[in-house]
Amino acid sequence: MDERETFIRRTLVGALVVGASGGLVLLLFGRAGWAIAFGLGAAISLGNFHLITRAVGRLADPNPAQASRHLWKGALFRFAAVGIVLFLAVAVLQVNILALLAGLVITQLGMIGYWLWRSVRATN
Repeated sequence: MDERETFIRRTLVGALVVGASGGLVLLLFGRAGWAIAFGLGAAISLGNFHLITRAVGRLADPNPAQASRHLWKGALFRFAAVGIVLFLAVAVLQVNILALLAGLVITQLGMIGYWLWRSVRATN
């Protein structure tokens, strides 16, 4: 496995751990609905990151027009998919919005923290 794949895999595993541990803590405090919302937020964040990595991987296409088209299609699909899932979560499942946002934000912050840590470590 090359360095890029290792980086992506560790980012996904770390974000999964953040989502699972946050959901578990909420379950232990008796907030099952919040745990579901937090886990859903983390899952949306993970799915979004996975789709981003796929889109960036396609940028290596030798044809720049083809790569640009993949990037735009991927971004539109990603935004639509996230929007639909968020709408369904709030309108149909009626999950706690704050817990959902916490799952999204805390997972993203965990990924960003890992990226910063790797960047600082790489420059030393």
